[in-house]
This record gives sequence, C-alpha cells and structure tokens, in this order.
Amino acid sequence: MALTLLWLAHRHLAAYARAAVALLLSVSAGLVFAATESVGALPMPQGPVVRDYVALPGALAGWYLLTGLALAAGLSAVRARIATMVTALSAVATSVLIADHMMRGAVWAVGVPLLAWYVAGRVQRPGTPARGTADAWDPEGRVVEFPRRDAPTRHRRATSSAPLRKAG
Repeated sequence: MALTLLWLAHRHLAAYARAAVALLLSVSAGLVFAATESVGALPMPQGPVVRDYVALPGALAGWYLLTGLALAAGLSAVRARIATMVTALSAVATSVLIADHMMRGAVWAVGVPLLAWYVAGRVQRPGTPARGTADAWDPEGRVVEFPRRDAPTRHRRATSSAPLRKAG
C-alpha cells in the first residue's frame, strides 16, 4: 500500500492528498470506536486499542477501498480503473461476507471509507498545482475528478540529441 501511495503522490498529487486525508479519517474513526468499545481501567495501553481496531470486521478492507478509489482517480486508462475498483470491491465483499456481524463489517468496509472519502474531498483547498496540469484542482478546490479519456497523457519532452562525430 505504501508503494501505491508513493506512486500516486508522484503521479497525481490531488488524488494522493485526498486518499491520505481519507485514510487518516478512517483510521481515526476506527481507533476512537475501538477505544470507546473497550473502555476499562484508565490509563489504557496502546496495544489493545490498535489490536481491537485491526480486528474490526472490514477495517482493512476499507483501506483497500480507499486505495482503489484513489488509484481510480489517478489512472487515465479506463480498463485499469475498472480492474482497480473490481479488486477493491471484491476485497470489500469478501470481508463483509465472512464477518461475524455482517452489518458491522459493511459499516467499516464501505460506510466509513466512503464517508471519509467524501469528507476528505470537502475539506481540500486549492493547492499549489498550476491549472491545466494533470494535478489541477476543481475550480472550487473540493473534488478530485477522474481524468477524461481524451485528455493528453504526460510525455517527456524529447531531448535534442547532439550530432555524433563520424568514426574512423
């Protein structure tokens, strides 16, 4: 997941920023829920809270859903977007179907990540990317749009080659 986010940060900064904020919100909500669910004697050690969060049905599948959304926002090929979302949604479906509590699994695998993705999109402000680049923000600075198919892809400028001397 870290390599995917690093690639996304290099390729599409707006989608990376939204994914990072959404992951932070999702994890924060899970940790708060896990801490309040297992309230005991205070002060509470950190280990059980993190273990309780990771044990939530669908918590890790929610990360896959957020990563899939971010990749789909950063990819330009339609087939790659479809493959990314099918993979993320199959992880979510598997997580929900094998959970002991299907409703709780659905909330943590779908509800919390989608809410975090929405909130992250509403919180973003216009950033440093120049308008007209692949990382340009929406005029309101709130939504990461999927790139259009007719949008030109990024290509490196051709370097001018120096003429070589004749050998021999």
